[in-house]
Amino acid sequence: MQRWIVLFVFICLTASSILAQTAPVVGIRENTPSVHAFTNARIVVSPGKVIAKGTLVVRNGIIEAAGENVTLPPDARVWDMSGRTLYPGLIDLATDYGIPKPPPQQQAGGFDPFQAPPRPDPVKGAAHWNPKVRSDYDAVSEFQQESRAAEKLRSQGFTLVLAIPQRGLFRGTSALVHLGDGAPVDLVIKSKVAQHVTFEQTPGFFGGYPNSLMGVIALIRQTWLDADWYRKAHDTYANTPKADDRTKRPETNAALEALQDAVQGRFGELTSSRQPVVIEVSDDLNFLRAAKIQREFNLNTWVFGSGQEYRRLDAIKAAKLPVIVPLNFPETPSVDTPEEALNVTLEELQHWDAAPENAGRLSKAGVPISLTSAQLKDQATFLGQVRKAIERGLSADAALAAVTTTPAKWLGMENRFGTLDKGKVANIVITDGDLFAEKTKLQEIWIDGKRYEVKPPPANDPRGTWDVTISTDPGQQGSLSLKGEADKLSGTLNWKEKELKFSAVAFSAGRLALTVATDSIGWAGTTTMSATPGEKEMQGVGNKPDGSSFA
Repeated sequence: MQRWIVLFVFICLTASSILAQTAPVVGIRENTPSVHAFTNARIVVSPGKVIAKGTLVVRNGIIEAAGENVTLPPDARVWDMSGRTLYPGLIDLATDYGIPKPPPQQQAGGFDPFQAPPRPDPVKGAAHWNPKVRSDYDAVSEFQQESRAAEKLRSQGFTLVLAIPQRGLFRGTSALVHLGDGAPVDLVIKSKVAQHVTFEQTPGFFGGYPNSLMGVIALIRQTWLDADWYRKAHDTYANTPKADDRTKRPETNAALEALQDAVQGRFGELTSSRQPVVIEVSDDLNFLRAAKIQREFNLNTWVFGSGQEYRRLDAIKAAKLPVIVPLNFPETPSVDTPEEALNVTLEELQHWDAAPENAGRLSKAGVPISLTSAQLKDQATFLGQVRKAIERGLSADAALAAVTTTPAKWLGMENRFGTLDKGKVANIVITDGDLFAEKTKLQEIWIDGKRYEVKPPPANDPRGTWDVTISTDPGQQGSLSLKGEADKLSGTLNWKEKELKFSAVAFSAGRLALTVATDSIGWAGTTTMSATPGEKEMQGVGNKPDGSSFA
């Protein structure tokens, strides 16, 4: 009997270890099923596939059902989504999220030709002879979750991003990561997604080789040639029966070794299973140079575009390369004075006018596109920029596909991400209208079945109209009106039949602060007030210009 008890305990412990993650658990293990049912929702399953009013069920982070007549599981928490629309989580294929940033001189516009760059790190391991060839660098090795950056990206509907290394010409491999909270081991979905190459130049006397576009392209071509030679040399050495003086052992080079997944079968048929090579370009001419490199070495290439692709649309269409399209449209040129107008070139004016049409023109030409928030001054403007692109010719369905189904397909993960079909990961965007409509607000983001409020409403919202009484004026009654976003309020005070507009309104940590000029009601100067809003009333104090206070 004792042997059976021991055997039973052993089986239980073994089973629990199989189900466990690798890190030890501190405290009680959480294993309660997480089941959610979103009812009465408009569900955009994928671009062009919409359920007008249906139910979506999520179990343990996976979509269990989505349809009009879905039976609610008895163990589900029910969320009434009346007036809400559910979209698949958006995917951005070109971010620096969670990745160490390059030194200032490597950032755009930060180069000083008369200042020597920081001394490079000492060479360690079997590195490439040129420090700008960093193809062996893996983004996962230094990835860290960034709460504020994740919050900003989530505010635009993103749930999944490609985190790209930021240094060198051959920058290394990117990682696909979720934008939720947690440790990197839980957030990284896939490592070594793609190799990343750029034409970035380091001009000046101290930049090192290469410091010209010609040199950059020469080094890129030579590196791919070396990678192909490296494969053949090691294959030959491995297949030689025994060493002799004619068979020299080839060098070990970590950078060239890391390129093998992209260069394998260079002279064979190009297949999507090969590791992608993302080439970042700065203008339309460099796009054509990238296409030439792709043809020469038969690489599985995506191009991270410049926004100028419309200038050579026929040539870019003929290249048949997927394009990651930035939406950093130029600001309106200042031409208020004759001098300013003379400083603006015709080329600048033409680009300012045509840039918002770039994505639409590429899409209509049949070029596969994905949209990115990269290169925007403020990533929180992404949806607004998409809206401009839609106004200038990009269809709403094409825009949605460019941030959902298309990037999921490029990643080879369309069976898990990109739509709200059964079996997909529960990455969900919840809005109060059409995603790209001007007045639509994102309400919530769900990542891996976990809920994130985009902008949590204040515990006691001060917006609305309040009746006002002031202790120093008994019998007098007025009103106070507040409107706008919770973090950007405006409003008025009606007192003694005068409407006074607040010059400043601040609401933070549950405390409301108001400033208003009160000359028109006989209090010469500025009056300040503060209060703590409750559910239906708020108590506070104020100071008149003469220094006296009131409640």
